[in-house]
Amino acid sequence: GLGSRGSRSRGSRIRRGDIPDPVLRRRKAERQQGEEAKAETDGLLDSVDPVSLGRRARKEVDQAWRNFTRLGQFASTSLQEYEASVERLETDMVGLEGTGYEVPQALDTRVLVVGGTGQVGRVVLNKLLLRGYTVRALVTNLSDEILENFPPSVELVKGDVSVKTEALDATRDCDKVIFCARARTNLLADVTRVENEGVKNLVTAMLHHKNEENTVAAAAGDQAPTRKNKIVLFKYQNYKKTGKFGEWSVESQGDNLAKDFGYIGTSAKPKITVQMPNEENKSFLFEGLNTDYAETTSKIKLPEGVSLRSCEGLVLNCHGNGKKFAVVLYTEDSEGRHGYISEFSTLGTGFCTRRIPFSAFTRLNADQPPLNLNDVKDFGLRYRSAWNKTDNEGQETSRSRSFRMKVDWVKALPSGPESDVILVSCSGSQYEEGDRERLLKPKRAGEAHLRNSGLGYTVVRASSLVDAPGGQKALLFDQGSRLGGSISSADVADVCIRCLHSSEARNKTFEVTNESDQSVSEFELVAHIPDKTDYVTTAVQGLEKNT
Repeated sequence: GLGSRGSRSRGSRIRRGDIPDPVLRRRKAERQQGEEAKAETDGLLDSVDPVSLGRRARKEVDQAWRNFTRLGQFASTSLQEYEASVERLETDMVGLEGTGYEVPQALDTRVLVVGGTGQVGRVVLNKLLLRGYTVRALVTNLSDEILENFPPSVELVKGDVSVKTEALDATRDCDKVIFCARARTNLLADVTRVENEGVKNLVTAMLHHKNEENTVAAAAGDQAPTRKNKIVLFKYQNYKKTGKFGEWSVESQGDNLAKDFGYIGTSAKPKITVQMPNEENKSFLFEGLNTDYAETTSKIKLPEGVSLRSCEGLVLNCHGNGKKFAVVLYTEDSEGRHGYISEFSTLGTGFCTRRIPFSAFTRLNADQPPLNLNDVKDFGLRYRSAWNKTDNEGQETSRSRSFRMKVDWVKALPSGPESDVILVSCSGSQYEEGDRERLLKPKRAGEAHLRNSGLGYTVVRASSLVDAPGGQKALLFDQGSRLGGSISSADVADVCIRCLHSSEARNKTFEVTNESDQSVSEFELVAHIPDKTDYVTTAVQGLEKNT
């Protein structure tokens, strides 16, 4: 009896998996084979999955960089360790060359990315590292969560772009900036703080550093001074500083024309006045009554060694009550005096900044030679009643024969080969009709700060962003706010990277979206396939400059 109870007790402690049942053994073997096959399949998928590939490549690059930086630490490194480090570095670099993404200019270029945690910014960071750039990112905090999202090779700077001093620190020693930050909410205050004031602060900081660097280099004799800031032609913001006031003369219809037109009494005669700034009026004043034509001109005095030939346009800050005026440039050569004109409009209220590229000037007479910027002697402002028979809304106006224009300053914009700042903006198609104008106003103001700064720029107005792989659809580039639809954030990032060293993209604003059946049916555009070729240069070379 005891033996039988003991046998049952031992039998009860035998595990089910140990029962010598041939059916169970077969099922167990099949399950193990299935798990091994699945593990092998997952490994193969990981080997072709772009996300896994990117993570492994980034890990190898970071490890290679750490090994490389250790080579210079001779104080704490023995000869054996040094030789071992060199060997590890050579091993780490195997397979990282010849990817097809290398950019020759990247080795000497530090790029600041503003908005590196956003949809576009995350991709921009990885693409910059893949191409060999030195990358710095401006972040609002350095929490563990933020640090985990950035590769170790990215230099992080804590700061807020809406704070001037922090923008100044972030841009120090940076060659270029990609600004892809967006407000976290659609509150007007947030949008204005980030995408208007933030852009303005960043532009001011970049100008400060670039001119500082050029001044130091020129003083050391390393290179000729290269201006990034605007060249002041006339300035009236301080009535006590008269050095840039100019010497203005007035041309108008005059008394003879008044008699020809049969004006009755002196009150109806044309009256044109020019007034310099004083304690009450802080601006240059150009004013006219009872006139169909008026013009005032002054000699241009440029700093020694500076010519308008090295510039690409003019920019002026003025108040014109919604009227249309024109800038006139006069040249002098052996054949005589020649005039060139370009019209511009003003806002109905307040001061506005107007950018006028030299390419927009046309000859006053058809038999004149083309504009030669080396021979420009005089700058003029012209008013004509014929330009102002109707207001900005197309309504006829009875006050076309009178005008009042204030000018704060006139400056020349230096030219250059590449963009200094790439600004990611939006086309506006993603907003509801009722909110579109309200939200676009601060964004467009930020664009204007950059456009009028003198820095080389590219403004990329993307359509609605979607989180989708890049390179899957063709891209459409256009100007004129005609594009809608959506675009992959990865495609926007790729366009930004390719604009960094593209002379064709410099000083251009354009919309970009992914191709769709709707966009093609509305109007004819050329689609460009995003690939390893320089498709952006081809796409934007036909677009208007200084926009």
